[in-house]
Amino acid sequence: MQKDSKIVVFGGSGMFGSAVVHILTHKGYENILTPTHSEVDLLQKESVDAYFKTQKPDNVFMIAGLVGGIAGNQKRNADFLYQNSTMILNVLEAIKEYSRKTKLLYTGSTCIYPKENPQPIREDRFLMGPFEESNKGYAVAKSLGVVGCQLYAQQYDMNCVAVMPTNMYGFNDNYDLETGHMIPSLIRKFIEAKKNNTPVTLWGSGNPRREAMFSYDGADAVVYLMENYNSPEIVNIGTGFDYSIKEFAEIIAKEVGFEGEIQWDTSKPEGVFEKRTDIEKLKSLYPEFNPRTLAEGVREILNNEKEMERILSFK
Repeated sequence: MQKDSKIVVFGGSGMFGSAVVHILTHKGYENILTPTHSEVDLLQKESVDAYFKTQKPDNVFMIAGLVGGIAGNQKRNADFLYQNSTMILNVLEAIKEYSRKTKLLYTGSTCIYPKENPQPIREDRFLMGPFEESNKGYAVAKSLGVVGCQLYAQQYDMNCVAVMPTNMYGFNDNYDLETGHMIPSLIRKFIEAKKNNTPVTLWGSGNPRREAMFSYDGADAVVYLMENYNSPEIVNIGTGFDYSIKEFAEIIAKEVGFEGEIQWDTSKPEGVFEKRTDIEKLKSLYPEFNPRTLAEGVREILNNEKEMERILSFK
């Protein structure tokens, strides 16, 4: 990418998209577009076609999508399948037809990997087993996006990069307790429990292990790959370390200053027992990659006045 390249970030107002915009701006890129839904509706082929026909961007970060936690996925599996599949297919078709020189970076998810995996999860585990049922629609859609990038690159000589970020958290996150992911939900729960002097009840036993990455670290990796990597073959983006759910809760509680009781509702689902990405390939491409620990990332959020206002505004 050149500093004056026309760069489009679909999903640029969300948690990860805004982190990508932050990193791009910090690195001196000057022509960054973050189109709103009213400017381009990614679910409508005609709207996407018109945008690419007019703009012909040099680089596109495809980050937009319908996302949610375990509860949201279970309730709307079909919606997650349809919307996420439609968005990436519309973008690929529009690039093929109207902007063939555009380089596309597609952000998938580590949920594309089978429910059962040797740990850590290598890129070659893709399509090697059944998905976790609780987010099957999202996983199938994201897998379709990966295969789409590979097939369009092969058939139409398009430059497509497919990256699989692990779970992320950061500024501009979703703190809704039903639709948000684990870490923002935990942060909000502990803040409210500290304020109200009440216990915190969490799903499951707390024993499953998860990996989580601060959004600025994930954004740093994807911008680097857009600059330096030119292949549709999957690259995992993660931290290389994980925590048990209990450890997540304990670390976040400590950073928040919550000293009350943590209760575990073992009647609730937990998802897969362990899910940690192998980032050997990423480190071979980007040896300097050095992500934050959970405590460091959570501390940045709690020390940010604007983000704390957002957290407290959720009802």
